Amino acid sequence: MWSNLLEIQPAPPSVGCSLAEDQAALKPLSPALTGPGSTRVAVDRARTLSDFGWPVPSALSSDPQEARALIQLPEFDALLIEKARVISGLFPAAQARHRHLCATEPSRQRLDIPHFERVFRIASALAGVMEAEAGPDYDSLLILTAWNCVRPREEGFLGSYPKALLCSLSHCAPPTALASLPAREQASFQRRAPAYLRYLLCVKAGLRTCGDIESADLRQLLRSAGFRLLRSSAVAEVAFPGITGGEDPPVRPWKLTLRQELTDEQAVEMLVTAAIWKIKYELRLATIEDGVARWNIGAFGRMDWEDVFLSLGVRVAPSLLRPSGLIDWRAVLARCIERIGAGNLPPEALGKLSAWPQRIRHDSDQAIWEALDQVAGAVIERVRAAEPRLFLANGRLDYETARSFRGWARCFDEVSPQILSRLGVSAYTALRRVAPALFGWGVAQLKPWEVEQDFGKWKGSRGRALLRSAYAYALYENGLGQVCCQDEQVLWQCSLQDFSDWYGSVTTQRNLTPYEFLYGLASRHGLTPLLNREITHTAALSLLAGMNLHETLPRIEGCWELCMRAALEQHGGTLEVRLVLPDLVPLPLRLRQAVLTPIPYGYLHRELRWVRDFDLRMARESRCTLQELPGWWEDERILGTPLEERLRRSDEPSRAALGALDPAPWLEPPARRIRFRALYLLLSPRATVRNASGDSGLSSAEMRGLLRLACETALEHTNIAQVSLPAIRSGFERLLAREDTREMLDSLLLHIGTAYETEIWGRARRFIVLDVINDLLALAIRSALLHLMSSD
Repeated sequence: MWSNLLEIQPAPPSVGCSLAEDQAALKPLSPALTGPGSTRVAVDRARTLSDFGWPVPSALSSDPQEARALIQLPEFDALLIEKARVISGLFPAAQARHRHLCATEPSRQRLDIPHFERVFRIASALAGVMEAEAGPDYDSLLILTAWNCVRPREEGFLGSYPKALLCSLSHCAPPTALASLPAREQASFQRRAPAYLRYLLCVKAGLRTCGDIESADLRQLLRSAGFRLLRSSAVAEVAFPGITGGEDPPVRPWKLTLRQELTDEQAVEMLVTAAIWKIKYELRLATIEDGVARWNIGAFGRMDWEDVFLSLGVRVAPSLLRPSGLIDWRAVLARCIERIGAGNLPPEALGKLSAWPQRIRHDSDQAIWEALDQVAGAVIERVRAAEPRLFLANGRLDYETARSFRGWARCFDEVSPQILSRLGVSAYTALRRVAPALFGWGVAQLKPWEVEQDFGKWKGSRGRALLRSAYAYALYENGLGQVCCQDEQVLWQCSLQDFSDWYGSVTTQRNLTPYEFLYGLASRHGLTPLLNREITHTAALSLLAGMNLHETLPRIEGCWELCMRAALEQHGGTLEVRLVLPDLVPLPLRLRQAVLTPIPYGYLHRELRWVRDFDLRMARESRCTLQELPGWWEDERILGTPLEERLRRSDEPSRAALGALDPAPWLEPPARRIRFRALYLLLSPRATVRNASGDSGLSSAEMRGLLRLACETALEHTNIAQVSLPAIRSGFERLLAREDTREMLDSLLLHIGTAYETEIWGRARRFIVLDVINDLLALAIRSALLHLMSSD
């Protein structure tokens, strides 16, 4: 029974019943039900108590969190606590008595039991509790007395807990070490560990309800107490038998179980169990009446099942993943319906589970583009029929008239509602695929900002990227710089000499003041943020340059020339701005959220560093912070980290990608700070040694290999705050689930990089997951290259 809870892989929740039966001798107290304050909640015992003796949360409240906050954890019996207090007060006298007996009658001492237990029996006799070892509550009384005897600053009492009471092993030993104990010691541990853990959770940690257990970081709590003999996911069941059992358990085991503790089979079972609980008790989509399931058919059809199952936080086994790496929610839902019962679900609802393409699938690029092209073609034909004034007799656009038409996106909703938002595509991208002659960067072609509706198009990260492209193209149409193509990318280029010649001709020959020229520039191209003074022209130049140039300048238009010259000088005399604005296609909304989610953490240092166990021990033993250890942040070694072990393997898949990298840009500090620099280097062919014509740098598979290396080797061994690890790991998983890594990163960097490049857009700067992924990638590649170069 105990082996199930102590193994590396915890047992499924159904083991709680046998545990409760085997530990009947512990006599756990019935949990009290209390509401806010001290008001007792009157409930029908037969209706609210499960087979394990615990209240059923769903019978107390429809809110799962509120219900678990009402279920209080059992307390120790008041008489037992008083006995332990009295016995602990006699500990110094009993210790003196024990020393006297050892000196006078050494043959009477039992050396096969711990020292504290021998003193405890003497103290029990002094307190009038005769033959305490024969009582049914002996083990609980012993553990409670030991906790009360820990008084570090009082002479004669213990300075730390007598850990030998549980077993002869160190409390820092792994759970698997318990199997090496003799049968007698294992039985003693089984009797005493529940009382030890109950006191640790309820008294030392102050946990009062089942909701407190679910919210607490039990792993950190046990680590701070120096207790590793049980896994954190098994502690609640050991301390309170039956608490994780049943269909609606007071403590949901999937809230406690770590992902790495589960085998694939156990992960599948736990995910399905958690999904059934979610359907029946949180979403309340299915109820059982007379043994037959009754479903809420309307809510069933509207539910986003992928979000429902991912929100459970349970590791998804490979058997429940689609080819793209995303969760196969149909398979999970089918198993849930098989266990709950189809009940009143109509055939068409069940047919959605067997029909693979319920909607346009993000797993298939071809399916996305085929459907999108069909809708875009229908939009072109609809506009030709409804707005003939937009077109000339030869079928080309009447540019001056068409640039003021803002109904393209509205036509998409008329043909196929929400298809653009569902796929994350702009109207410009969809239309350019089917009519490249009408939409592009030519003089008589519609640009992205001329296709979108006015309301909100300049807002957000994509809006800032749109404004950047629009401002650069407006300067080009006014004669500054040139537009060229490089590696299928459209760029606006301007040199310092080009600007000097152009600015003189504009202000002198045209006889225009800087204000008149800049106002005309914004008005001609419909740059609304500049017209309503939301953004100044100098701030727009900061956006072009990717750095804050305007903050120290006065807010007058005459500084525009100074700001432009500063931007050109900062970029070595030539400024380049990408004009192509790809969409986040075919990235699902969930992927975008995974890598753009703000997380509540701050860097512990200016950049991420390896933190090895040796460093942590040194800091702990010297009672100082990591920053105070002399020189630890300058240590570039990877000894004792998973990266060293991975690089030793000859079959390591990332070694080929590391060998293709040019070490210089990765190891040398950049001339200026660039956000997402490591990800940009990953995409750049200049960061590799592949210089042959036609080479385009790393492949998508090689990029995924390096990202996986950073995730698996660096994430757990850096100074990132623990609270942000789940969000970062989720971001890595989403990135690694895609096969079009190059296109995906290029799209993400363009959209979110522009919004944060200048201080004016990121004044309240919050770190996002992609920042951390970038730094972890840079850290892992830099350390790996240094290690490989030193070994050569």
